Amino acid sequence: MLNIDDSHSLSYADNEQILNLLPIPIAVLKGELFVISFANDAMFELWRRDRTVQTIGLPITTAFPETNVSFLAQLEKVFRTGVPYKDEEVLLTLNDGTGKVYSIFIDYTYQAIFGDEGIITGILVTAQDVSRKVSAKQLLHDTTEELKNSNHALSSSNEECLMAIATANLGTWKLFVDRDELSFSERSAAIFGLKQQEVSLRSVLHLVRKDHRQSVIQTLQEIADSGQTLEIEYPINPENSDQERWVRLTGRGVVDVQGHAMVLKGTMMDITSSKMELIRKDEFIGIASHELKTPLTSLNGLLQLLSRRLDLKKDDNLGEMMVLTLSQLRKMTRIITSFVTISRLESGKFELELTDFDIGELLNEQLKEVRMTAAGHTFIQEGCQKLHIKADRIKIGALLSNLISNAVKYTPTGKSITVSCRQKLKFLEISVKDEGTGIAEADKERIFERYSQIENPHVKNSAGFGIGLFLCAEIVRHHKGEIWVENNEDAGCTFYFKLPVFSGLV
Repeated sequence: MLNIDDSHSLSYADNEQILNLLPIPIAVLKGELFVISFANDAMFELWRRDRTVQTIGLPITTAFPETNVSFLAQLEKVFRTGVPYKDEEVLLTLNDGTGKVYSIFIDYTYQAIFGDEGIITGILVTAQDVSRKVSAKQLLHDTTEELKNSNHALSSSNEECLMAIATANLGTWKLFVDRDELSFSERSAAIFGLKQQEVSLRSVLHLVRKDHRQSVIQTLQEIADSGQTLEIEYPINPENSDQERWVRLTGRGVVDVQGHAMVLKGTMMDITSSKMELIRKDEFIGIASHELKTPLTSLNGLLQLLSRRLDLKKDDNLGEMMVLTLSQLRKMTRIITSFVTISRLESGKFELELTDFDIGELLNEQLKEVRMTAAGHTFIQEGCQKLHIKADRIKIGALLSNLISNAVKYTPTGKSITVSCRQKLKFLEISVKDEGTGIAEADKERIFERYSQIENPHVKNSAGFGIGLFLCAEIVRHHKGEIWVENNEDAGCTFYFKLPVFSGLV
């Protein structure tokens, strides 16, 4: 019987460790009883429990008997229909496992997990504690009400109010409904990229992203007709800028005797950073449920077969199944690692840990792993032994792994993949050459862009999620290097990257 060494055993644990690195609270509920099969550290922190309190393996109604029936009804609906559900600023009351009950406000999402033949097997849950945001909004609401009912106090504290707006980096606006004219504060005009502070409504609406424009017009009209409060979020394309922004508009109308607003006025905030964070989280949920479905399904099936044969003394297929299992596990690990890396890139937390290491030794490690699942390919090394460089060993390993995996994907069985190293005066050049079908000239310009998907009609399932080469380019860029691709004269293409050999990296 095949023995699994410690390094392989550790591979299974790597997935949980990677998910535990994510700052997003994540849990997986399996089956119709919604058994908690996994929760990362961030979710346990939101639950205010440590892992000594029995939670994993219990139905959610057993682990948290106080769960509101509305949450359970939403879970059942997602499990039945497969339609995702999300809500914001919802009051949640739970116990921390020691008998202490607490309440928080959360934003949360339920996403169906599909198994074989499209059957729903569980729910992926993410949540975020937004109690501070809700408290801040309530405080703002209370303050607004106090200001509205205390005209005398408003007059005497006008300067303090303006200081508070400036401190919060808010802008103010005023819309004269009968003239369709807008008056902006300096901050509001800057958000829209405008030089003037007195503009027409039409010119500002033109800067609202086209798919949100009609909704903004309709909302303003409804507030003008009713005199109610206004709160709306939408994307804009500021004047003389190609960078999209998201803004939040709040305010209310000053009404006439018929109840129609003559003037709308309020505050404006640039919420681009927080909005993009939410969008990235939504992207992650969709990606995780879709991209991990196939490898997880294969892994589950293979492990079930292996468990049934553990009592056999000899099985010729056991070794092959184990190799396939580990291959699927590594694929899943690479995908999750890519998500974590992208998150760190966008949050500015992508840092290099520079060490001096032998690039040839690192390459041998990568090729040893890939040979287990690509036995039909020939791997050739040229000039990569005893070459030392100062760089981030883990990230350069991920770079090599991505390029070699791509080469295997596009190279027919029986063909060769060549990895070459060339020591130059001030840099080290490494190339990965395949014998596939090459890359169209038009695709070379965008192949390293995020989410670029380039399908190859000659290769089954050639289209991926489009993050592998993007991450390669980012790793090289952070090392102050260069990366590019060239088609070979005979067949296939070669990916090149250069890394500086000096130690002055930032």
